[in-house]
Amino acid sequence: MVLKYTTTLHLNEILRMNNRIPSRDVGNTPVRETIGTGDGSTAIFYFDRDNVIANTYTLYYGATEATATNTLTETTHYTVDLATSKITLTEAGITLVDTNSIYAEYQYNNVGFSDAYLDEVLDRGEAEMESMLNTVFTDGTTTNPAYPSTQLITRSQGLYNRNYVVDSLPLIDISSTLDGDIAIDAVTLDLASGDGSKFPTSGKIVIGTEIISYTGISTDTLTGLTRGVDSSTATAHTSGAEIHTTIVEISETAEGTTPTFETLAWGSDYYADENGNVYIHEDTKVDYIPKDIPNRIKIRHYHGYDSIPAEITRLALLLSKRELIQDNVGKAMIEGRNEFKPEMFNVDINQINRIVNAWRINAMKNT
Repeated sequence: MVLKYTTTLHLNEILRMNNRIPSRDVGNTPVRETIGTGDGSTAIFYFDRDNVIANTYTLYYGATEATATNTLTETTHYTVDLATSKITLTEAGITLVDTNSIYAEYQYNNVGFSDAYLDEVLDRGEAEMESMLNTVFTDGTTTNPAYPSTQLITRSQGLYNRNYVVDSLPLIDISSTLDGDIAIDAVTLDLASGDGSKFPTSGKIVIGTEIISYTGISTDTLTGLTRGVDSSTATAHTSGAEIHTTIVEISETAEGTTPTFETLAWGSDYYADENGNVYIHEDTKVDYIPKDIPNRIKIRHYHGYDSIPAEITRLALLLSKRELIQDNVGKAMIEGRNEFKPEMFNVDINQINRIVNAWRINAMKNT
């Protein structure tokens, strides 16, 4: 599983469950752990400690601990099975180590929790947090952020109420402009310089009234285009045309018939903001749709916050901590032990409530 907000090291640190090799205890001289000595063919070695924490280990090799300044690269030179503490050298790793010794620095859980189990606990904590906050968080500073996408299909609100509100907030609209004309059959398009990193690696965009899907990005070029998808028709576009990821389609078909959708154009037909308001302009065909007919407005968009504040990571950890306590209270009860103090379970509740109240998104509905 891929964690979004936390790591097992975070949870180990917040609960002081991690020890280090070499030890930093007062009075001890820090010495790396000797994993073993190569012989030009042996591939399997082991950490001395169980429950090694993911992404905390570094392997060195050399004739002696003092001269072991070169490091091995994971995947290229070795793999680690955290469940068994087994290190497996690749052929490249065996050759590189040769007859030198392997030394390690790492951290491990000191109360017997495996990294896989803590990963599961964190996954549950993160899911609980997203449910409580009714939103998600994505690091928008990374290249090609993986924003979640959703589609709302709702009823028409008729002629006079043109403001639609999406369910998943905040609404994220990624925009750019065309850098150069594109023909009706073009399978690549160039974004404005520097904008390629803002878009997810695949998805859909709208230019005018054409919806275009793409499957890849090369610097500032969208690749693998499929033109005129969904309700739209492929057309040529000129340099400077606006590109957006919030797509609105409407259907004018009567009640009791299958809806046939038509794509609207950003700016001239509609506008959307981060609060989830999608406003359809007065001169668009929405006024021909009788009020309250279901499934006549379709809105596709990215959503969530585009940064991960420190207190969101903190909240995910606090909820995961409670998950861990619940698991181990149950285990103690099954084993007939009753040393658990119930008041300790809610020690973080005030902080949890404060963060939840600050970041929770209240569900919005079209009326």
